[in-house]
Amino acid sequence: MLRVVLVEPEGEYNVGFIARLCKNFGVDELYIVNPKCDLKKAVEFSAKGSSILLNSKVVDKFTDAIYDLDLKISTSSIADSKGDMLRKSISPWEMINYLDKNKIGLIFGRESVGLTREEIFMTDLLVHIPGNPDYPVLNLSHAVGIILYEIWRSRLTSKENSGIYHGAISSDTLKLIDKYLLALHDLVRKSDSDGDMYLALKRSIIRGLKDEEEGRAIVRFLRKTYMKIIHSNE
Repeated sequence: MLRVVLVEPEGEYNVGFIARLCKNFGVDELYIVNPKCDLKKAVEFSAKGSSILLNSKVVDKFTDAIYDLDLKISTSSIADSKGDMLRKSISPWEMINYLDKNKIGLIFGRESVGLTREEIFMTDLLVHIPGNPDYPVLNLSHAVGIILYEIWRSRLTSKENSGIYHGAISSDTLKLIDKYLLALHDLVRKSDSDGDMYLALKRSIIRGLKDEEEGRAIVRFLRKTYMKIIHSNE
């Protein structure tokens, strides 16, 4: 299942174009968080994607759009700044390795300022579309189109990319990995800046897992590590 999440979109034309793209590329759900534009006017730009827009889910809070997702992928035009773990990214063609057999959310930010750091922190991976360094910022609907095309193209070719079959990993395993990483992070962190450790571990594990057996082994290791620390503190 594939969901597109638009966070506080500001332009009716972009929302309409994105609804059309969702129809073009077989997106299952469109969520819109606290829209800053007139969604009724956006229908005028949606062509045969109007049904997607009319059936979209409008929510007030970002968390309401992502709470039930197995894998949350945020997007940003600002990425890979030295020393900024939060904005370490993967490319759209690398992203397709993580999309099969899970409830996936593609999250796009505001036209003016994108996603906040807090919103990106709540996601699992960050995708960046590389472009001309002199003018790297894409129009919102164009960015959505590029990423959805990469997903569509991958579905037409092979479910196995770069020798990694992430679709074999269950959503329960991914959630348990995140649960124990967060728990361990809370035990050892000394300041809010230590969130880099959690982000680096989570993203590295998700990118490296090949199947359910490996995933379950990681869960067992994290759980045993967490329990040992808890009992040692007692």
